[in-house]
Amino acid sequence: MKGTELKGKRLLILGGNLWKKAIKEFADENGIVLVATGNNQTAGIFEIADETYGVNSTDAVAIKKLIAEAKIDGVYLGGSEAVISAACQYVNELGMPCYCTHEQWEYLQNKSNFKELCICNGLPVVPRYSVENEVSNAVPLEEYPVITKPTDGCGSSGFSVCHNPDELKKGYEIATKESPTGSVIIEKFVPNDGVVVFYTVSEGRLIFSGLEDKYPVRYEKQGSYVGGLFTFESDLADTFRALFEERIEKMIRSIGIKEGSFWIEVFHHKDEFYFNEVGFRYGGSASIYPVDYKHGINQVAADIYYALTGKSKTSGFTSLIPEKLPRKKYYAVYPIYCQEGNIQKVIGTDEAASMNNMVTFPVIHSVGSHIADTGSFSQVVALAHFVYDTEKELKETIEEVHKKVKFIGENNENMVIRMLKLDELRLKNVMKKGVNREI
Repeated sequence: MKGTELKGKRLLILGGNLWKKAIKEFADENGIVLVATGNNQTAGIFEIADETYGVNSTDAVAIKKLIAEAKIDGVYLGGSEAVISAACQYVNELGMPCYCTHEQWEYLQNKSNFKELCICNGLPVVPRYSVENEVSNAVPLEEYPVITKPTDGCGSSGFSVCHNPDELKKGYEIATKESPTGSVIIEKFVPNDGVVVFYTVSEGRLIFSGLEDKYPVRYEKQGSYVGGLFTFESDLADTFRALFEERIEKMIRSIGIKEGSFWIEVFHHKDEFYFNEVGFRYGGSASIYPVDYKHGINQVAADIYYALTGKSKTSGFTSLIPEKLPRKKYYAVYPIYCQEGNIQKVIGTDEAASMNNMVTFPVIHSVGSHIADTGSFSQVVALAHFVYDTEKELKETIEEVHKKVKFIGENNENMVIRMLKLDELRLKNVMKKGVNREI
């Protein structure tokens, strides 16, 4: 998209380090002035900004003052949950375009609220247990295992699988510490192989934006599960949409959502689906790229356009996908995890980014970063986004990435953890269709 409508507009960016290149490209193409603010001026948004400030993004009074003094035309939230929670409130108070209200955001962030919302709209959820007296007595012995997790957490932080009352008590304590409000959910454990569905919303209209298969991996120490691989498009897409899309649209309309994008994680076990949690934002694995590759929607451009004009538009923007990239049947996102430690040197990320089938290779943590042993998605240091046709090609690409990319710690060791066991991996679409893995 090239034109004069956005030329000279001043956009305050409060986050988006993973897709800073996408923000910068759209801004340059349309003559937008980028203004960045926040506590951490080493963040990626400061690298792309034309003007920078050190105002805390969650300080409503200070930010409102900055918006007035810097003559800001629109605000791009695109940051962490804490930033979005604060920003959507003061942006709405200023009468500036914002894709969500504070009430909508907080409602969906709370897993208990989302579960009740699903139930009210006929969407299946995992059975839950309540604590009436002692935590260790909350679950009948014959119904283990169960899981504990914060009501308002994200990224698998505070998640535990519990096989007996003692583990339940310990898991409950862990989840309580990780919850900002001290609130915990206890649910029946179901195998968490599943799918994540993505939608874009424009003027209240729901636009299907992809269904990915999620391949979970487990931290042995913490017992928590995280995404080891994500692949698009899931062969369950048509089935899923036929079963649930009308009810999802009804649910979203019931709380007044008219703009933006969201994802929903859904467990899939045998013939059953269980709706688990929702994110009223892009996926943490930089889902904007597969959404654009498979469905032609540049969500970053759409959100910036709405923030600066108050008008909804989801097509006609320049694609995020490089023109030279080969068109292949499937899209993969492979997270690279690191063990605890301080990163002293990073090797091979530029070489990985230059691979023929690589879409993008965002680096989340670099030299100087400390990786904490959280047992969560926060231990991801980079994301390999690539396209492929066969299981063989996918596995070869992952192996090539590991040959090239090293995150070196203080003792000159490679901190990268091979979470996904490639020799045990069987892609779901290959298994169902009987496609020759060697083709």
